[in-house]
Amino acid sequence: MPRIKRNTLIKGVSGNYRREFVYKVRGDQTYIAGMPEIDKKKPKTERQKKFRQKGVSARAYAKAAMADLELKKFYNSRATKLISAFNVAYQDFQKKPYVDEIQVKDYTGVAGSLVMVGAYDDIGKITGVTVQITSAAGVLIEEGPAIINDFLGGLWVYTSTQNNPVLAGTKIKATCKDLPKNEAFLEVTL
Repeated sequence: MPRIKRNTLIKGVSGNYRREFVYKVRGDQTYIAGMPEIDKKKPKTERQKKFRQKGVSARAYAKAAMADLELKKFYNSRATKLISAFNVAYQDFQKKPYVDEIQVKDYTGVAGSLVMVGAYDDIGKITGVTVQITSAAGVLIEEGPAIINDFLGGLWVYTSTQNNPVLAGTKIKATCKDLPKNEAFLEVTL
């Protein structure tokens, strides 16, 4: 692939020209290549179908979010000159939230013990965190919602309601959801 050097008009340009050739940017280098040939009759792979369906679903979510006044206001607050509220909502659907940490230093197995969860979403916001505590034998001890605590830097706090006499092997799983209902989880074993 030919590389373009010292041409300030072309540097950083990407896209195609009359469907004859395409400019590509890799790092700080701009390249030119022939247009790729796409066989439209070739059947799509499962990965391609999933990718397309995710884009269709993201577009539907963004469209619905723009129709909802509260969501539109929220996404407008995240929009910039270059990225519209619609695109922010689209990106929010595409990107899952994540559970960064589960702090179990205050969980002693006694009812009233605390489990703290760091759950975040880069674009939107976390709408809820659920904590599940399971014994080493795989028996569900308890499950319930955590509450956000801004005084602890935005950590979600779950207060246990059941006694757990055997801590060794206990699994604590935290699951978070964002506005488009994407889920992510993290699990730790004591």
